[in-house]
Parts: sequence; structure tokens; C-alpha cells
Amino acid sequence: MEGYCALFGGSFDPPHLGHRAIVQGVLRHPDITKVIVMPAWLNPFKERSHATPEQRLRWCRTVLDLPGVEISDWEIRQQRPVYTIETWEYLKSRGRPLRYLVIGSDNLPTITRWHEFERLNDEAVWIVATREDELPDLSPLKRAELLKVEVPVSSTMIRRGEGLEYLDPRIRDEVIAVYGRETNTKESM
Repeated sequence: MEGYCALFGGSFDPPHLGHRAIVQGVLRHPDITKVIVMPAWLNPFKERSHATPEQRLRWCRTVLDLPGVEISDWEIRQQRPVYTIETWEYLKSRGRPLRYLVIGSDNLPTITRWHEFERLNDEAVWIVATREDELPDLSPLKRAELLKVEVPVSSTMIRRGEGLEYLDPRIRDEVIAVYGRETNTKESM
């Protein structure tokens, strides 16, 4: 058997070494041969992204450049918020053996509000990335597996200027410059 693909979408605002650890963990799964990383043009639950879609895509291509990983610009090319079910259907229509959907545990409180959640829940095996000793409530998910990731950082922390040591050195200066400008702009308002 060739193996399955896993979809890992997100804002990646910015991507960091925690995202890289998630991808590496997913690639160790015995049934998964490819992880499709899909940066969003704009998360349907958010009003804006902090970095541009092009910056986030370029950063993902740098940070997540690993064997078995494909970085897709499909959602960004749509130039609008794209629901996960749309991306799932698009990839399946292209003949991708899609079975797994990778999310961070921070998505669980709103997961049942995702567009056509029940359809995704019927089709996907969820891989839920957790931090440290977190034991999230997986009860809304029909089939789920936990992936422990021991990288204590989030994109939100980095945007606040914390956890910068968890940025890939190849993008660190640019990320700090982008989010530093934003912080300075907010402070001057």
C-alpha cells in the first residue's frame, strides 16, 4: 500500500519549530506517507492575519521543508477564507489518498462550529497535537489520535515577542521585523 496523506492547515502566523515538530511527528505515523501543509489566506474564524499570505507561505516553505512534506498554496490562491471541508474535497478530487486531518488542541473548543463539521468528522481521522501534559476533550471527534509535541510555543506567543528561540533561524530576523513593526504600530495608536 502506498500510504495516506494528512492535511495540516492553519494560519502559520508565523510558522515555528512547534509546527515543524508536529509535521515530523505526523510523518512517523505508520500509515502516513505525505503531509500536505496548507497555509490559509485567512482563517474563517479570524478577521485578519498579521503577516501577509505570501510571507506565511514563504516561511512555511523554509521551516517545513522536509522529505514527505508538500506545501500547498491552493487556499492562498483562492484569495478568500476557505473552509477545511472545501480543501478536503479539493484534495480528494485531485486523487489524493486523504485520510488524516491534523489540528492543534486549541481548535477543539470551536471544532463543532467548523463548516460541515459532521461531514469532516465522518471522513477524517483527526490527529490532535497537544502540548506538554495536556489531556484535551476528544469527545466531539469520531476517530482521533493524540500527538504529543514538547515544544512550548504558539504563534500568538511569538507575535507578543515571546518564545523567539522557537523560530527557525532562517526566518527569525524577518519574523521579528514583521511582528515588531506591528507591535510598534499598535503602541503608537
